[in-house]
Amino acid sequence: MKKNNSERITDVILINPPLYYEGGAPIILDVSYPPLGILYLAAVLEKNDIRVKVIDVGAEKQSLTQTISLITKESPAVVGISSMTPALQGAVTLAKVIKKRFKKITVSLGGSHVSADPEFIKRIRLFDFAVTGESETVFLTKVKEIFNNKKVKGVFPGRPVKDLNLIPWPARHLINLNLYNKRASLIATRGCPYACYYCSRPGISNLVRCRQPKDVVDEMELLNKTCGGDFLFQDDAMTINKKFVLDLCQQLIERKKNFRWACYTRVDLVDGEIIKKMAEAGCYSIDFGIESGNERVRNEIINKKFSNSQIKKTLALCNQNKINADGFFMFGHPTETKEEVKETMRFILENNFNLIGVSIATPFPGSKLWEYAVRDKIINDKFVDDFALGRKGKGYAGVWPVYLPKDQDLNWLYEQRRRIMRKFYLRPKRIFKAIKEDLQSWDRIKRDFTEGFNVLMRGSSARAPYRKSSGDKSSKFKR
Repeated sequence: MKKNNSERITDVILINPPLYYEGGAPIILDVSYPPLGILYLAAVLEKNDIRVKVIDVGAEKQSLTQTISLITKESPAVVGISSMTPALQGAVTLAKVIKKRFKKITVSLGGSHVSADPEFIKRIRLFDFAVTGESETVFLTKVKEIFNNKKVKGVFPGRPVKDLNLIPWPARHLINLNLYNKRASLIATRGCPYACYYCSRPGISNLVRCRQPKDVVDEMELLNKTCGGDFLFQDDAMTINKKFVLDLCQQLIERKKNFRWACYTRVDLVDGEIIKKMAEAGCYSIDFGIESGNERVRNEIINKKFSNSQIKKTLALCNQNKINADGFFMFGHPTETKEEVKETMRFILENNFNLIGVSIATPFPGSKLWEYAVRDKIINDKFVDDFALGRKGKGYAGVWPVYLPKDQDLNWLYEQRRRIMRKFYLRPKRIFKAIKEDLQSWDRIKRDFTEGFNVLMRGSSARAPYRKSSGDKSSKFKR
């Protein structure tokens, strides 16, 4: 493999962009955990003797000028930017400046947005190429072609890695872990076969694969040096393969590590055997995507085929095994009525959730909800490009539209969201539990004080990407 530029210090720079820039300063939403996607990509490149740097703009609070100065110093052949839809403005700003300043650098785009909207780079014309889906294999191939003086242009479909054990662990040594939550994050499985109507995840891969349980626990042992035995699995549905999760738990039990860990999964992917084993292996918290307390909305619209009785049974199992069960919900689903919104609110208060999150249904490219929003003229076919170029306003909150069912008012939906957050989090039982847990950690005290203040004053989390629209901004989301 040729590397022709003798002045080059770094071959490839991978960037996690901010939401957008304000006067050159990065505006961010949440940088609690490292960007594992590009760290996996960096690890694959390093394994192939390619020199890599990773820039997580938000975590490092790196200005646009600082990023460009670093690129100037390192003189890479390729800059790869990975972006979710909300961060398109940051990604586009970076690409504009890089293409203007560095004629010989090839700029690529990856991540969830271009995976769901591969024509984006052809419309924007700021990126030389894109890799959609899981990019480790194809991106490496394209970088090698560039080193051999080939011009790489266009969109290239990624290929799901069938054997996850062939991929090295994320290259966490390329970032400053002190900038993130002390709890370590990792991924044990890839792929989700479900088709929830709001999710653009199928643009990445629906092929389910699991790592070897031993390899996962080996990684946890390495991370334990910095995280104090506290872990978060960021898998879409941790328990999607029952045998895998039982084997993983057995590994943890046999090694007697006493690790504490949390994960995400679905109500219909757990049972008494799994919950009991997970608790024995150190699981202390599970996040469940429930979305609605109304069975019609959940089953027919959202495409989550489980009942309220299943949810209650799962919550009871978690409670019996001392696992915190968190629930995530949405308001504003297509055809959802005001009474069905209120039914979800009652459902939340009547059941034993540890934490809740409530969002407004938001359409993203690649999802069924996006198709509904286009059909219902909430979004037109030029919106994504106008948003990415900042023509709709700076940032994501209040700029990217939410879905609004017929005969509903956006401000009414926000008000219901504020009400349920206040009712849930300001209950004496919830406050006393939080105080008891906070006594164990100064970081928890600071976090919960901030969250409590925001729930009291705004009726939402400090990290919520939504804000009440005003004036003509509110009317633009109405039919």
